[in-house]
Amino acid sequence: MRVASLLLVVFLSGCASKAVEPSYYLMRSNHALESGQLTPSKDFAMGTVVIASYIDQRGLLVETQDGEIRAAQQNLWAEPVYEGVRNQILVAIRAAKGEHLLPADLNRDAIVLDIRLDQLHGTNDGNAKVVAYWWLRQGKEVLSAYKFAEVRPLATDGYAALVDAEKALLEQLAGRIAATLVVPEPQD
Repeated sequence: MRVASLLLVVFLSGCASKAVEPSYYLMRSNHALESGQLTPSKDFAMGTVVIASYIDQRGLLVETQDGEIRAAQQNLWAEPVYEGVRNQILVAIRAAKGEHLLPADLNRDAIVLDIRLDQLHGTNDGNAKVVAYWWLRQGKEVLSAYKFAEVRPLATDGYAALVDAEKALLEQLAGRIAATLVVPEPQD
């Protein structure tokens, strides 16, 4: 009887301490993958992508109230956020413009695109939020600068819906960026 009770206690304690497996998410574009030769832009190049330091962590983020952010413990990015965001934006710009943005050091005469991502998180009212800035520069001269601040409701509850909404917002951001990649008219 004692052995049975002991086994029951061991079994129950084993069940109670069973770890929950984390879920991992990729920030990857939904555009079709394709192989082939790149079509580099002759006029534009990719400069820096900077993300706010609070975003640069493994857990997906939710703003629980004004200024308070909680990082998920079991819902994590599968790669550094910077890599996912940069890839998402570059692929979406490529889809919108029909040409690839290569790194700025490969085309020193190009107009350079720099991006700063200030906010990327969920909100307590069921939205995803993205705030970003970008500017186009030639050398040290800034030619134009822009701001993107949008929210998108989550399609359903849960972290997978948050990732989908954040990806959609980054796609929207990339579309806006692509629309600004226009060679300025020469000044007389």
